[in-house]
Amino acid sequence: MLALPRCSLGQETQRQYLSGHGKDDAVPWKFFCTTGALSGFWTNLPVPSNWDVQGFGHLTYKKDYTNALTERGLYEHEFSVPSSWLDRRVFLVFEGAMTDTSAKLNGESVGPVHQGSFYRFKYDVTPFLKFDGTNKLEIEVAKHSANESVNKAERLADYWVFGGIFRPVYLEAVPAQYIERVAIDARADGDFKMDVFLRSVKDADVVEAQITTLDGQKVGEKFGAPASAGPNRLKAELQTKIGSPKTWTAETPNLYRVEVRLKRGNEVLHQITQQFGFRTFEVRDGDGLYLNGRKIILKGVNRHSFWPDSGRCLSDAVHRLDIETIKAMNGNAVRMSHYPPDAEFLDLCDELGLYVLDELAGWHNYYDTPTGTRLVEAMVARDVNHPSILLWDNGNEGGFNTNLDKVFGQFDPQQRRVLHPWAPFSGVNTAHYLVYSNAMIAASGAAMYYHGGEKSEFVSRNLPQNLIYMPTEFMHALYDGGGGAGLEDYWNVMMSSSNCAGGFIWALTDDGVKRPDTGEIDTAGNQAPDGIVGPYREREGSFYAIKDIWSPISVAPDASGALMVTNRYSFRDANECGFKWQLRKYPTPSQTNSGFAVVAEGKAKTGSIPPGRSGPLKLVLPTVWTNADALAIQITDPVGRELWTASWPMSAATRAFGFSHAGSPPQPVVSSEGGHSFELKSGDIAVTISKDTGLLLKVARGEQIYSLGTGPRLAAGGLALLNIEQKQTASGATVAATYSGDLNSVTWRLLSNGWLRCDYKFTASGAQDCFGVVFNLPEDGVKSKRWLGDGPYRVWKNRLRGVTLGVWENEFNDTITGYRDWKYPEFKGCFANVRWLQLETTEGLITVVPENIPYVQVLTPGQPPDDLVAKTKVNLPKCGLGFLHAIPPIGTKFKEAGGGGPQGQPNVGQGEYSGSVSFYFGKLP
Repeated sequence: MLALPRCSLGQETQRQYLSGHGKDDAVPWKFFCTTGALSGFWTNLPVPSNWDVQGFGHLTYKKDYTNALTERGLYEHEFSVPSSWLDRRVFLVFEGAMTDTSAKLNGESVGPVHQGSFYRFKYDVTPFLKFDGTNKLEIEVAKHSANESVNKAERLADYWVFGGIFRPVYLEAVPAQYIERVAIDARADGDFKMDVFLRSVKDADVVEAQITTLDGQKVGEKFGAPASAGPNRLKAELQTKIGSPKTWTAETPNLYRVEVRLKRGNEVLHQITQQFGFRTFEVRDGDGLYLNGRKIILKGVNRHSFWPDSGRCLSDAVHRLDIETIKAMNGNAVRMSHYPPDAEFLDLCDELGLYVLDELAGWHNYYDTPTGTRLVEAMVARDVNHPSILLWDNGNEGGFNTNLDKVFGQFDPQQRRVLHPWAPFSGVNTAHYLVYSNAMIAASGAAMYYHGGEKSEFVSRNLPQNLIYMPTEFMHALYDGGGGAGLEDYWNVMMSSSNCAGGFIWALTDDGVKRPDTGEIDTAGNQAPDGIVGPYREREGSFYAIKDIWSPISVAPDASGALMVTNRYSFRDANECGFKWQLRKYPTPSQTNSGFAVVAEGKAKTGSIPPGRSGPLKLVLPTVWTNADALAIQITDPVGRELWTASWPMSAATRAFGFSHAGSPPQPVVSSEGGHSFELKSGDIAVTISKDTGLLLKVARGEQIYSLGTGPRLAAGGLALLNIEQKQTASGATVAATYSGDLNSVTWRLLSNGWLRCDYKFTASGAQDCFGVVFNLPEDGVKSKRWLGDGPYRVWKNRLRGVTLGVWENEFNDTITGYRDWKYPEFKGCFANVRWLQLETTEGLITVVPENIPYVQVLTPGQPPDDLVAKTKVNLPKCGLGFLHAIPPIGTKFKEAGGGGPQGQPNVGQGEYSGSVSFYFGKLP
């Protein structure tokens, strides 16, 4: 495949792909695996790819010494080149290979073994090429390096350890005198400086440049500098200034191009084009991060280069999906954990608008200095011109070779600062996973961080105490914990501190490999399911909680009831966004649809609301608003992406329950008493209550028996019956029970229209995981649910955000978040502000109407095994239906929920609680 330039072939670099561009167009090469599965014979392997994900060798995670250290892959591929390249220099370029790589062309070695998996490297193969026939390329890739520091930095890391040529391979043809690369420093005020690196200059005499817009319109005048002759790498320094450039930010990703020409007189010898953005980034010590003179907050996430079917071999579609996923949850930043990404991903961050921390590999261990110096150069030289990159990371969590800190700046004219992720360095405290109380200390500027040697968090008094706090990992999103659970408390601290710069949640995806031997998703126990989204980017509840919390524009009523807009953008005025209102009418339980009907809709406006300010939303509703159940406001950014949609009930009826309890035609209610039970009957409905406990024993409609029963018992604690009595009234029949202990009273009332009502009171005091009342209902009979309330996702005490009022429905699933199935929303769990709920069961439909009850628990969510669940284990009652007045928070991988903020603290009972639940068994009329 020959990539043709947009202008004269004699002037521009030409590229011929020997492989595909990524996983979706990979090219088959001959392949031989030396050990493990499918080894010992020649076959075909798509390139690029990771061979272990394709079923060869050993598929391993982290420090797995069962993986044969001698595992190698041998590749062969034949190709031809254009005869027009005869007078050009031709390079064989690898974008990335795991890990030690050597190459032969037509039987001859083209250069030394390359070590380092995630970095571009190339060989000058001009002397070895045949221009009049077929060329044979032979490549050997060793999964583990002969350099122990490379193994420690890359291969003994907390992620999947793959092998193979996982990024593209291509030939690059340049003229005899050529431009190797450029390094740009383009400032927000229009100042433009560029280092142009030249090779093999003989008689070229000038380097000339022209800045253009992306559509080719010239910006400013041509500018240039002399080109000096010499056989080695030379540098020409160019500079100019343009007036009032459109600056680059993640909110406004304005880009330009610069065309650079190496000339001999008027003859263009070589020309390249480089994309860039005008922007000025500063770290202001003791203050924060500033872009183009304005303070920015990084709402970030850690991202592995990963796809279940292809490992680290990705595609443009995956890159776009990940960036859109981050932006869809209102993130604006990404950390490249724990290695530099595909170059195409950074191109898209520039284009679509994301701030980037670019990272040298080194997970807890680092490269030796000579190797690290070479790889820093490769990384910075490739990535230096991306305006999206704000900072460099020198390794991760102790993987800092401090000898390399100064090396980054040798290749970066912008002199970006270098971070040591998890430690204070360069004026920024990137401490990982601090408990909430210590995060508050770090937010004050103190050098609070986790000290690996002492294995504890404390303040280092030997370091400055005016540090910017920006954790490069926090809210570890193992299973359903972390991520959005507990985020609001930490984020409130960060937003209320003057020297916080945001943070990066761990992590974007559950890194589950689709095993080639079984077809199952393997998350390496609890080592890899750390995502806000699943392996195929399935969105979990935390995704929406984060989206809600991080929305740069929010709308909320003030004390007077007026809707106020708060602008948390750094650069955009709120009036650039869209505000669409809807008056919504929700279905009733007797209807069968979900969603809502639109009573009326329109657009609202704001005046100018600059960043950091609030102002009113100008909203005029029609008189039909009295017919609506709710008001919804959808907020969109200037390109039409939804930021968030908020909704509020419009009346007391909707806030409680907007359904009239319509039921069967009235029938007389009769009651009877047996040896150990009371029976209440109306028409074909019969309810049996235990005389010994006051709890529901059985419900039958005709011949159909419903299994809901053994309630309302306390979610925690027993009961001791004091008295129980049956009464007949004009409106129905009742059974009333009183108790000693925490359950105070239960009253059952069967109404003449077939509804069964349960009123209860209980007392809760002291710290408890949760409290309320529960019923049994066999899980295996539950088919689906539909409800009016907050949804469609379940909630935890420390993750109440990310849900909205509506009528939602989903089929039964047994998903354990991040552990199995990845079918979302999860069916089981606690749901907030439920007005009514319908369960379709094998025994028939059950309609439930709770009143004065904040949460309804549907079945008991499964949890990962105890040896995997870490700190995300929650204690919910085992039940089929629960009516709860307090629910538990959920922890992260490393921290109990109580180590988080106020929302993560235990519930404390405050005395007597009461609630009412009405049930209807069967289809509503």
